[in-house]
Amino acid sequence: MNDQPRISDERLFIRYAEGDRSALRHLMEKHTPGLLRFCQGYLKDEAEAEDAVQETFVRAIRSAATYRATHKFSTWLYAIARNHCRDILKVRSRRTALRDERREYIAETTMGAPAGDVSRADHSLSVDTIEEALRLLTAREAETIRLTFFEEWSTRQIADLQKCSLSTVRVRRHHALEKLRTLLAGRIDLDDRTADAAIHEEENRHGQV
Repeated sequence: MNDQPRISDERLFIRYAEGDRSALRHLMEKHTPGLLRFCQGYLKDEAEAEDAVQETFVRAIRSAATYRATHKFSTWLYAIARNHCRDILKVRSRRTALRDERREYIAETTMGAPAGDVSRADHSLSVDTIEEALRLLTAREAETIRLTFFEEWSTRQIADLQKCSLSTVRVRRHHALEKLRTLLAGRIDLDDRTADAAIHEEENRHGQV
């Protein structure tokens, strides 16, 4: 298609919808660099931006049959990219909020004191050290804690994944929580009885299948 450079994007996309695959290749070569910069501006992550560009073209292809040349192709394409990036940011924000909530919950459970009972600075510090503390556990213990608190898996699900009994998961989780309490104990002044009660309560809650 030697005349393609002189054909509008709108007409090229209609040609693709009619079966001309080379028209789509031309549009992708033309718009991918700009879309990549656009998505990187939103996502601040090169790999996610590359995936977003691919998804943008996938969504455009799915809508090819209903596209009308009255809409400027580049504006329409970038609107797809923008909406997709916004969706990614919403999911990322929800995941971050949930992860922070889970970390705080672990901190409260292992330290035996709710956030309101410790100073703001001390509590924030303990939350920031959760990941560091998890790295000091065994791989299975850390996995059990992550799945329990971050992913909200049941004891049954964890047992199936780890190919072990329900009681093994419960014991592993209990030992992991005990270790975390010890690792984080220096962050605030712990009342051992309060901490033990919190861990016992947590074991009872997650001991159910």
